[in-house]
Formats: sequence, structure tokens, C-alpha cells
Amino acid sequence: MIHPLSNMTLKGVIWYQGESNVNFNRDLYNCTFPALIEDWRQTFHHGSQGQTERLFPFGFVQLSSVLAGAVSNDQLPQIRWHQTADFGYVPNLRMPNTFMAVAMDLGDRNSPFGSVHPRDKQTVAYRLHLGARAVAYGEKQLIFQGPLPEKIELLADKGLLNIRYSQQIQVQRQDDKIFEISCCDDHQCKWLPVPMNTFSTQSLALNISSCQGTLVAFRYAWTTWPCEYKQCPLYHPSSTLPAPPFTAFITNQMPGHHSKVAQ
Repeated sequence: MIHPLSNMTLKGVIWYQGESNVNFNRDLYNCTFPALIEDWRQTFHHGSQGQTERLFPFGFVQLSSVLAGAVSNDQLPQIRWHQTADFGYVPNLRMPNTFMAVAMDLGDRNSPFGSVHPRDKQTVAYRLHLGARAVAYGEKQLIFQGPLPEKIELLADKGLLNIRYSQQIQVQRQDDKIFEISCCDDHQCKWLPVPMNTFSTQSLALNISSCQGTLVAFRYAWTTWPCEYKQCPLYHPSSTLPAPPFTAFITNQMPGHHSKVAQ
């Protein structure tokens, strides 16, 4: 369906898809989605005889929320993560010149099109346009994505995991379940919800005292329905952009060790 358009000259592309892959080659999406972007860039560049830029801007919408029962609790978060080639953010090394609109906080329980298709497309468009201005049109100081974890510090003696973000955060509400840690004991690991302990303008601490074993990873918003409409815990204070779902390994168990997780 796309091939007949390949001789057109494009400024960029916006892509809004992914839920079909929840049950179809989900584990390959971190490969197939970047491959699609690369294929389209090559095809349209050659098809337009070079008038379309070789690395034209490619924007996309990260999947929104789905009511419980529609899919298993881990499938949709995996696709959201794979949409970023498992970086958690874009642009990145595998997906250059891309931008993403986070939509997990736009859940619409009563949407006539199904909960995965929220009716509020204005907010989706607003978040996409910020990314387009920053990536496609080069507005250097424009904030176009929510806060990303930048550094993790394990304070085992205090029972805390400290997370520093790449930009200022606004804690809209405290949530005892949206952060989870992977706790391992006797060769078995399980995910445990952990409450926020304290927070400042750019960091927050999680109470990890529930883990009596070894803490190996943490994750944020790793569920099909992380929050109600625009009610996720973390946003950027000036732009109302939500912190995206994220997961990371704790690379060293030495107290006070810093793990750098985002570039």
C-alpha cells in the first residue's frame, strides 16, 4: 500500500501503530520497527531521486493504555519498550532523527473505538508537534520529551534507591505501585511494587526495604494501564509531558554505586 507513494517527496513521517504486534512477533519489534524506518528512508530517498532526505524525520506514537484483560500485563509494556529499540527514549543510536509522543496517560475507558484508541488526539498531536519542532526543525532549547532516568544510586544501608532525572520533575501524585524492583533470593526473582520515599526538583528516592535479597533491576509504569487520564505520577513541570515507561538493571550492588542509564 505504501510502495506506490515512494516517488513522492517527503519532509517526514508520523507513524501510529503497534498494538497488532502485541500478539504477532512481539519479541522482534525492537528489530522490525527500526528496520521499517530505515527501509522507508532508503525507499523514499531513492524513489524521489534524492529529493527526500536520506534520514528524514520519523515521528511515532508510543502505545496508549489498554483495559486489563485485553492483553496480559506484560505484553503492552514490552511493545512500548521495543518501540524505542529498547532504549526507552528517542532519538537514540539505533533510531536517529526520530521523535516519540508518549500516550500511556491518555487512557480512555469509554472510547467507542476501544481503550487502546483514546479519543483525545489533540494531546497526541501536541506532543508530536513538539518532537517535530525539536527534531525536524531544529529548535535546540525546546523540551519535547518527559523526564528520563539519568543516574541510579543504590543506598542499601538506608533501604533506598535514588533516581536522578535528566531534567526537572513534577511529582503530580505519589503512587505506591507504579515503580517496581526486581528482587532476587535463592535463585528466584520477582517484581515488587515500591513506594516513593522522598523527592526533589530532579530526583526521587524509592523505599526498597521490602527486598530482603538482591536488587537487580527497577522499572516504571510497566503495566497496560499505568494511570488514569493525565494522572501519572511524573511529568515535566513546564510542559506537561509524562515521564515515559522505563526499565534498567542495577549494574553494581556496592552501596553508593552510580548506574548511568540514559544518554
